[in-house]
Amino acid sequence: MLNTLKADQNTLTMGIVYGLMAALLWGAWPVVSSLGLKQNTLTPYDITALRFAVSGTVLLPLVLRKGFGNIGWAGALLFAFGAGAPYMLITVTGLNYAPASHMGIIAPSCMMTISTIGSWFILGDRPNKNRLFGLAIVILGVAILGWQGLSAAGEDQWMGHLLFVAGGGCWACYTVSTKYFQADPLHATALVAVLSMVIYLPLYFLFGDPQIFTAPIKESLFQGIFQGFGSAILALLFYTKAVALLGASRGAVFAALVPGIAVILAFPVLREEPTIVEIIGVCVVTMGMVAALGLIKFRKS
Repeated sequence: MLNTLKADQNTLTMGIVYGLMAALLWGAWPVVSSLGLKQNTLTPYDITALRFAVSGTVLLPLVLRKGFGNIGWAGALLFAFGAGAPYMLITVTGLNYAPASHMGIIAPSCMMTISTIGSWFILGDRPNKNRLFGLAIVILGVAILGWQGLSAAGEDQWMGHLLFVAGGGCWACYTVSTKYFQADPLHATALVAVLSMVIYLPLYFLFGDPQIFTAPIKESLFQGIFQGFGSAILALLFYTKAVALLGASRGAVFAALVPGIAVILAFPVLREEPTIVEIIGVCVVTMGMVAALGLIKFRKS
């Protein structure tokens, strides 16, 4: 009995550790991407190239071994559109207009909202009242930030917000399509990385203005390792492990931590001091995400 309790405690502890590591990597992603842009040596095109050059190379053997499986070309291209180069270019470009903390709040929130709507109409996964109520709270939190962006005099934050919404829509496309094709998470990630590498990198080198070889080597290496290995591969593996140890419902709570982590990290790393409106926005969004994930149950009247 004692050994069983100890094993259960170890499982719980490791599940929490894996979940927190995944949330930390995902929350750090907009901050690290914005840091790369603020050095004025890398562009969104360069960061995108570094991400998929590394992740595509690492995951190429998996694609060569498994091929497209039952997904096919059309499904794989849909995956690559949703989570590949288009998603990266749209969201990272938005960082030229709006703070990384806003991206950490808006992009995952819109992804969750649009994914729920897409799953409802495409997959027949009708959300219950708890999820709908949670999504309404999420939309309210995003609207609070959007209003701040529109009212920011002399700034183009609203343009960044729109790009973050579009990025969330891209990732929602990936989320719904992976559910539709019942794809293995690592296999889907590998297809995204390899197809993005094969399609995007030739265009980048032929028609772009590559800065990855002229930028400081430490900067390119850091972005390449974090983007291509940490964010694209390790975060998914950590999250998948957390879900396996804790279950889907408890593992999902770590996704709700991402907006708060992005805001917290943006302060010391980028000197983005959160305003009262941003603090309210992240609190509202986090509560909405927790409710939408089914972690809060409302009694029926």
